[in-house]
Amino acid sequence: MANFRVHVLGAAIPSALAAGLAMAGGLVTPAVGGVCFGLGVLGGMLPDIDAESSVPTRIIFSALAVAAAAAVALALREYTAPWLVALAALAAFAVIRVGLRGFTAWLCVHRGLVHSLPFAALVGAVVVHVASHSFHLAPTPAWLAGVFLTGGFLIHLVLDELFSVDLVGARMKRSFGTALKLGSRRQLLGTALLYAGVIGLLTVAPPADRFVRDVTSSRTRAAIAATFAGLR
Repeated sequence: MANFRVHVLGAAIPSALAAGLAMAGGLVTPAVGGVCFGLGVLGGMLPDIDAESSVPTRIIFSALAVAAAAAVALALREYTAPWLVALAALAAFAVIRVGLRGFTAWLCVHRGLVHSLPFAALVGAVVVHVASHSFHLAPTPAWLAGVFLTGGFLIHLVLDELFSVDLVGARMKRSFGTALKLGSRRQLLGTALLYAGVIGLLTVAPPADRFVRDVTSSRTRAAIAATFAGLR
């Protein structure tokens, strides 16, 4: 299994490149591009939330708690008294930092359903909704935020599988196949709920056609090509 440093660097390098290209292509502002980079790095650590005492677990739940508090505050600030906004933000922080972390430690088994493709899709879909509804981002940057988180998550899973191959001894370690999987036959209900959650969130997500058009447009391709040309 890849260690913490490998996971962070493995997600940070492609996330930095992709965020730079997204900004060069005019898809996101520098501020949103920086957030996307951070989400990519966070995604690279996120699968290890099922390891109760790991360094990524402490970092991830602290970051998620702060993000949840900020999202709640932004969502309520225009309609609620300031003291209620602060109280709701503190409650959101506590729910994630204490409640969700404790629940995850009780529920999850390391290399269980969290290390799977549907979970990677689920967390990305959640970010799309948060970016769109709490931070009021347009569809393209909202979808990019979700793609960055899921992309970092997938990099983590791929690295775990690669490090499960012993090239020197030409053999597969016992952990091979436990990260990059479609679900678990031992947890059929949990697997079904994951897929149902992904389908449900994508059904009510902001339209993805605008995101696809923006990413594949000739203007975006030309801006990215110009950026590469300038680096030569």
